[in-house]
Amino acid sequence: MTDTEVKAGLLFSDTGATSSGTLGFRAGVDARLGVANAEGGVHGRKIVYSWRDDGSDPHLNLVGARELVESEEAFGLLEGPAVAAGSAQYLAGQDIPAIGLAAEAAWNDYENMFSWFYVAPKSGSSTVYGEFVRGQGGTRAALVTSALNPAVQAFQQQLGASLQAAGVQVELTVEALNDVTSFEALAARMKAANVDTLAGVLFPDVLAKLLPAVRAAGVKLKAVLVPFGYDQRLLAQLGPALAGTVIYTTFVPFEAGGPTHRAFLKAMQTYAPQIQAPAQDAALYGWLTADLFLHGLQAAGPCPTRQAFVQGLRAVHNYDGGGLLPGPIDLATNRGRSSDCFDFVRVSDDGTSYQPLEPVMRCGRPIS
Repeated sequence: MTDTEVKAGLLFSDTGATSSGTLGFRAGVDARLGVANAEGGVHGRKIVYSWRDDGSDPHLNLVGARELVESEEAFGLLEGPAVAAGSAQYLAGQDIPAIGLAAEAAWNDYENMFSWFYVAPKSGSSTVYGEFVRGQGGTRAALVTSALNPAVQAFQQQLGASLQAAGVQVELTVEALNDVTSFEALAARMKAANVDTLAGVLFPDVLAKLLPAVRAAGVKLKAVLVPFGYDQRLLAQLGPALAGTVIYTTFVPFEAGGPTHRAFLKAMQTYAPQIQAPAQDAALYGWLTADLFLHGLQAAGPCPTRQAFVQGLRAVHNYDGGGLLPGPIDLATNRGRSSDCFDFVRVSDDGTSYQPLEPVMRCGRPIS
């Protein structure tokens, strides 16, 4: 940090197994920091960054974090959602602030790590998932996942608890992988179990193979509920196969409009023109990550220290991403806790658009 600049470190999966889901992440960071710097920065300091690619590998994530902190002298890190657990203990030991989408359980454990959403909270769940499925008429579910890592396993348990609390019986819990799974055989198992609901951590490319097989097998699904797939690019590639899928998002969908969404899209056009379909979740995750970092710098005061950053950001009780989140987040208490409110969108029957459901935002109750 100097009188005129603050250097951040950007650490994300530009290559590797999880890179396809983070293509827009850096662009979202560029857009948010571009707006902030055009407005004079924070306390008169421009925000700049150096970056490293962790290759979707936890070991390389640690290597990248060390380089950014020790060689590049980054004040804090903006982390992609894939393998931040690799550097979590190191960053905590160095008191380095880290911001990002908390897609791994390690985010629950460290005071220096911040997120607006925890995919794998320490315990508990929310009734929101089960209540939605039950409202669609679902009673018998298949839980299917595309990635059985510890964080996904923890979330699958949350999802199952929510479904069962709403009276939806979980009949199957299986893993489906693109190059391994026989989707016809899986569809036959779902039919034999009289499944009427499909839910789980399913990536869009896997879901786009499973759903046609399910339809061909004559399985009548009343609800398909997943956390991924809200990306306009996907509709052009996979839209018809994903028709009817409901996606719950941690942010207000772009179709809802509003000044904050317009500001985001304008900033993407200005500062990240290489992204030709800016209305995508990865870009918005990058934007929110950078936005939280800016909030931390603001809260730390005109002479910020890392300790003041952490203490100041933990004292923010109503963070809403400038209107992009379904509801305000209390950063003093949200670490490691399940979220209860989401926005829901549905892929249209012809697969060409996303349709916000009414009500768009749905909230549940905590399940201990």
